[in-house]
Amino acid sequence: MNRSHIEDLHDDGNVAVAGADEDALHVTGLEAWYGESHILHGVDLRAARGEVVTLLGRNGSGRSTTLKAIMGLTDTRRGSIRIDGRETIGRQPQEVARLGVGYCPEERGIFAGLSCEENLLLPPRLPHAKGTPMPLDEIYAMFPNLAERRASQGTRLSGGEQQMLAIARILRTGADVLLLDEISEGLAPVIVQTLARVIRLLKARGFTILLVEQNFRFAAPLADRFYVMEHGRIVDAFESARLAEKAATLQALLNI
Repeated sequence: MNRSHIEDLHDDGNVAVAGADEDALHVTGLEAWYGESHILHGVDLRAARGEVVTLLGRNGSGRSTTLKAIMGLTDTRRGSIRIDGRETIGRQPQEVARLGVGYCPEERGIFAGLSCEENLLLPPRLPHAKGTPMPLDEIYAMFPNLAERRASQGTRLSGGEQQMLAIARILRTGADVLLLDEISEGLAPVIVQTLARVIRLLKARGFTILLVEQNFRFAAPLADRFYVMEHGRIVDAFESARLAEKAATLQALLNI
């Protein structure tokens, strides 16, 4: 370990190594199981602070399971998952969240009986997150649709509005590492454009985003780095500058 790094012993007894070059998210040799089914096989990936990183792959390749494993939502995990230098492989999902990790699952998890604004007021501030909870006025400026529908129940929101609400609710917690699963799936083009604008705004504010996307045309202009998954393994990794040279390979693999 580089001695120039500063070791900070936290009250939970785990040592976090801080440094200017520390990744916000660093996954090494990640294995994951659902029951006896071995899904992830030695996944390695990283995301620096302020990066957008996209996981590409066919359905069933292990992309969504990777997000769940990072959050601690799979039955069994092995390997290493470091959030801002803190090892989290043995932590419960709520402990991972408290470190500033926000997870937006594909099913969104909106509280249907609450209004849009009540959904936004519900999440508590994450105690160990580096970010600051986003005020409601900033949320509504970023998502004008939610401002218009603030009094509407979750069941009355369109699919696109529910997706906006799911992301906005995470921003209210102070999370600065965002795990976003298929946020553009099944949405109208105008909503997809809005979500792309939001991703760019969040990146400009220093958020770190790990994005699982089937919609390559949505993800391609947003990401700094790409990882390609097959059968629970990372089979390719490249930065956005190499996207053009990878086009033929991606077309064959992803049917784009």
